[in-house]
Amino acid sequence: MIKLVQRMWPLLVLGLLVNTAYSVMWPLTTIYLHNDLHLSLVTSGWILAVYSGSNVLGGYLGGILGDHYSVNRIGLGLLVALLGDALVGFWWHDLWGYPVVLVLFGLLTGGMLTLITTMTAQLSQGSGWLFNLLYIFINLGLVVGTASIGVLFHGNLQPIFTLLVLCYGLAIGLWGRYARVLEKVTTTRQPVRTAAGRPQRRLPRVTLVILLLSLGLMWGTYAQWMSNVSVYIQELGMSVRVYSELWVYNGILLIVVQGLMTRHSRTRWLPWQILAGMVAISGSFLLLSTVQHLGGLFAAMTLLTIGEAVYVPGVPAMINTYTVGHEGRYQGLVNAISSLGKALGPVAGGWVIGQTTGYLELFRWCAGINLLVVGAIAVGNWWFHRRREK
Repeated sequence: MIKLVQRMWPLLVLGLLVNTAYSVMWPLTTIYLHNDLHLSLVTSGWILAVYSGSNVLGGYLGGILGDHYSVNRIGLGLLVALLGDALVGFWWHDLWGYPVVLVLFGLLTGGMLTLITTMTAQLSQGSGWLFNLLYIFINLGLVVGTASIGVLFHGNLQPIFTLLVLCYGLAIGLWGRYARVLEKVTTTRQPVRTAAGRPQRRLPRVTLVILLLSLGLMWGTYAQWMSNVSVYIQELGMSVRVYSELWVYNGILLIVVQGLMTRHSRTRWLPWQILAGMVAISGSFLLLSTVQHLGGLFAAMTLLTIGEAVYVPGVPAMINTYTVGHEGRYQGLVNAISSLGKALGPVAGGWVIGQTTGYLELFRWCAGINLLVVGAIAVGNWWFHRRREK
């Protein structure tokens, strides 16, 4: 285990750098489009949908390419393109330039994060603890990125893009130094087999479909925190700094919870881990729909974060456990479905706000959707254990 972590550390730091850049961009998107470029929530939602759609495409293509071509060349190409996109964004981020830069950012980031996840899956060969370790570093990037917003953003995006250029420059240097070693390790590890010498069991199709659908719906509701909640907080009379502090708290708590899970994670617990995470996420939206003060927001974020820490690494880990040998394809699907949920979420949220009494009704809808997902996951778990018993 220690030797594997020693080999994997460049991949972990790469995940930190890429997610730092990602996490400094997405919380600002709705605020910048709505408050600075003066677009409506629905129009901003459509721009976010196109951005996330490109993220879906990038995630899926990243998985397919990672299975069939040189990871070294693909990763280097993606990082260089991300650096170029950040340099363009530094100079061109007006009403026309920013959406273009954002869409390219989504495409390239989706591909790079999928590549990192795919390589982690190939290294893990069915073990879930490596995913928890990766998510600790990814969420450390979340802390750094979101904490930087309150310091760097004052109506001008140039300091933000400067941070992106720095992250991608460091990532390119790291990739150039260690990518060949990582590629060699992932291609030489053999598929895990059971004690009887047979390949591991496959995940039942019903369970796989339920997991992927739950992932899309969960991110569709979670995306409200990433988009419409930022405007809601300002309507309550709170500043952008409060929103930034909520995400810093989210990232720190994620690191703590996932650190504990890394030590105690067990493959046999994954179905119940996923179910418990969705229950907590549902509770966060129920609480958000009933409170309008700072303490309530942090309490809702606490439930959301615990649910995210338990649920989000659990789904790819469970899928990876039963799909050894096809990591790129299935991890690409995981990232693509996640991005699809993030794409549709802001659009649907803006529509619900416009058609109903506002934000509180939206949060109730999100709670109801997540409770339905809880029921579906319970059915999927029952089917999974039924098939295993047979």
